[in-house]
Amino acid sequence: MVMTSIPLEARAVQSEADADRDAVRRDLLGVLFGHTPTVVAGNIAVSTTAASVLVSAGGHPAVWFWLTAIFVLVALRAGAVYWARPRLAELAGKDLDRMEWLQIVMAGLTGLAWGLLPWLGYEGRDPFMDFFSVAMLSGMAGGAMTSTTALPRALNLYLLCALGPFIVKSALIGGIINIAGGVTIFFYMGVLISFSRSAHASMRDALLLTRQNARLADTLRRERDAVQAAMRAKDLFLAGVTHDLRQPVHAVGLHMRYLRSLEPQELDQGTVHEACAGVDAAVHAMSSQLSRLIELSRLEAGEARVARRALPLTDILASCAAQFGPLAREKGLQLDLRPTTALVDSDARMLQSILDNLVSNAVRYTDAGRVLIAVRRRRHAIELQVWDTGPGIPDELIPQIFIAYRRFDDRQSRHGEGQGLGLALASKQAELLGHTIRTCSRVGHGSLFALHLPRIEPDRG
Repeated sequence: MVMTSIPLEARAVQSEADADRDAVRRDLLGVLFGHTPTVVAGNIAVSTTAASVLVSAGGHPAVWFWLTAIFVLVALRAGAVYWARPRLAELAGKDLDRMEWLQIVMAGLTGLAWGLLPWLGYEGRDPFMDFFSVAMLSGMAGGAMTSTTALPRALNLYLLCALGPFIVKSALIGGIINIAGGVTIFFYMGVLISFSRSAHASMRDALLLTRQNARLADTLRRERDAVQAAMRAKDLFLAGVTHDLRQPVHAVGLHMRYLRSLEPQELDQGTVHEACAGVDAAVHAMSSQLSRLIELSRLEAGEARVARRALPLTDILASCAAQFGPLAREKGLQLDLRPTTALVDSDARMLQSILDNLVSNAVRYTDAGRVLIAVRRRRHAIELQVWDTGPGIPDELIPQIFIAYRRFDDRQSRHGEGQGLGLALASKQAELLGHTIRTCSRVGHGSLFALHLPRIEPDRG
């Protein structure tokens, strides 16, 4: 047996086409539902008038039962629409089929009730009653074509049930006039069905075209947003290169100029080592800033890809402690790390980058005291917290600290190595991962940055 596979693109197109068909069917049902008040009012008014005329003319004694049947069917139809309207947007597949069949059955029963009218008042002897019966049926059939065009099967069944009995009755009565009337009604029914088919096709095509235009507009909007994001990323990268690399490049130039200015007898190992240390620091700063700029540009352009999996937080914390522990000790700070066995659902590279940026800021801006990295359980989540005893951040500035190149107070003069990209990068990465960052701070006492992560329960099997 030969197995064939459908390409993913073809499946996507087929799925989109199916969704469009279901959506158009829902829209058509919505049009049908929208005509319900007019249908109810018309049926009640016309049936009441017809019953009054039949009774006054000494018609069939079952007229009142016929009128009651019309009222009951109209009430059931209105009740079905009232029940179905709030659920319409959720209908698809077989549920949509069942809703359409319900409307078809209700239309057929209503048409059958109107089809009984000739059997109550049309006898072929009284020209007024004969004309009245034909006028009532023709008027109700014409009104049904307008109100039920959205569902052709319901309209066709209604017309067949409403006009068919008159055709049969005229044939049973006989006579050239009665038979001619039946033939006329027969052709009238055919004309209505033909017109309704054309009107339905136009309505369906218009709704389908509206959906396709909306999808095209949405696609164009997404492409426009992608282009704008790419332009913003390019502008951000160029601005960052111009802004961030100027100082370290200038520093490298100064050190090289200093080395060239030395006389041969001044080139001892200590002097060269001191100059090279400055060059190394400048190159390290350039490399760090370029890495952050490239990552932030990729996030702005929507090019970053997420690879989420179950991550043990202990590995992330250990890497962070190994990186920033020596810097904290060099500044005389205490870097505390609370051990944990928690598992979270995240991307390893991005989560490490977020935590590194939070801890880097905490260590950089804390001159005395300690930095604490702790893990707190919050029902089905984990809160990864970074505490510091730094200068704190005023409440009015907290919303702005995650914007690229935003720096406050006198930090630039005291910490020239930072350019305000760390928290912007952390914020973008957290947003892409669906994580949230909570910030609390008290001026003169320190700050808290807490990352909210989805927790995974360990498999105990």
